[in-house]
Amino acid sequence: MTAPRLVDVTLVMAWSPRSAVPGGQPESDAPRIVFAIALDAQGQPDADAWQADPSPWPARLERAGAAPVQGDVAHDEGGWSLRFFASDAAAAEAPLHRLLNIAPLRPGEVLTLRAPNGGEEAWRVVGVG
Repeated sequence: MTAPRLVDVTLVMAWSPRSAVPGGQPESDAPRIVFAIALDAQGQPDADAWQADPSPWPARLERAGAAPVQGDVAHDEGGWSLRFFASDAAAAEAPLHRLLNIAPLRPGEVLTLRAPNGGEEAWRVVGVG
């Protein structure tokens, strides 16, 4: 068996309830998420590839002025999620940030990220490759 071909998807925060400025902040200062995922022929996440791959698919959260927070991509019966690890927390205990309306993953598309507390943020896809 060969490992699936993973692509890096880059998201930029487009809107958050914590945003004090209407329309968000300048893209250069906005938080970013970069994660690796396998896509099928239609550009949708490939659950079979995730299930078959023994290696974790990496993710990271980047915020201006802070060190990147490492994490991974998770999939379960509820769909796709990202987990970001606190330096002292085990990966299995990291809370899920559920990706809503994830397909297709193309630049310009907007998806919603639901935090463990139920709050939602809009993230724009700025890169797939």
